[in-house]
Amino acid sequence: MASLRKITLGLLLAAAACALAMAAWELWSYRQWAYRPEPSRVDLLTRHVGAMELLVLILLATSGLYAIVLVVSSYFSATGFARQADHTVRQMRDQIGLAMGDLRELQEQTEQRLSQITAPAPNNWETQIAEITARLAAWQDRPLSEHARLELMQDESTTAYLEIVGGPPASSSLAGLHLGFGRIYASSDEARSRFHLERALRLSAPKSALASEVHYQLACRYAASRAFPHAMRELAAAFEHQFQSLEERLASDIEEGGKLYDLASTAPFDKSVNDLLLNMSIGIG
Repeated sequence: MASLRKITLGLLLAAAACALAMAAWELWSYRQWAYRPEPSRVDLLTRHVGAMELLVLILLATSGLYAIVLVVSSYFSATGFARQADHTVRQMRDQIGLAMGDLRELQEQTEQRLSQITAPAPNNWETQIAEITARLAAWQDRPLSEHARLELMQDESTTAYLEIVGGPPASSSLAGLHLGFGRIYASSDEARSRFHLERALRLSAPKSALASEVHYQLACRYAASRAFPHAMRELAAAFEHQFQSLEERLASDIEEGGKLYDLASTAPFDKSVNDLLLNMSIGIG
């Protein structure tokens, strides 16, 4: 179709060139016609007019043909472009469908892989908790080397992971780990110590010896920062259920130099501490 349009355009240009050449020839030979006799001049003009009419007809015919070819070629070009666009859209849809299929397959593989990674081996978390518990016990009340501090941070990360994979069955054991972290950080990082103690309290079983121990540690933590109202609240919660080990520690910690000495010697909290000791002595929880 493009070739046909070029051919018709060439014919149209050729006819236009012939018309221009004929007009130029007529203008050039006009003065010669003026010196000829009247009858011969009329005949000559008649012939030239006929030739020009023929040339104009040819020019009009080629113009019309070119217009028709132009319209038809434009129509076919538009329909060809539409077909190509439809074909491109279908190809894109097919490629998107294939990509979505690959994406779903990759998602399934990823989910399976994550399930394999996060699924703990039977009782594996118990072994890890036991190992961390042993290390925390060895680090209590002693300065830590750089290597020990690095292991401590790694154990914190492992504990966070074990909370996910261990689930509710591991809560009590994990509470003990957080209690150990809280004790270790008590002298170096108060905010971190409090975080672990509060985490241990959330994981420990209510009314358990572990929960009372956590409350007692929080009371010591608050007393050290002289937040006595909070310390007294935690101390009362610790002795809501009596445990012999805590009673002995309280009697020692309220002595001069003990962790709770400032609390027990500051009014009006000294009276609250004495009332608590009295209740313990007569067996009132």
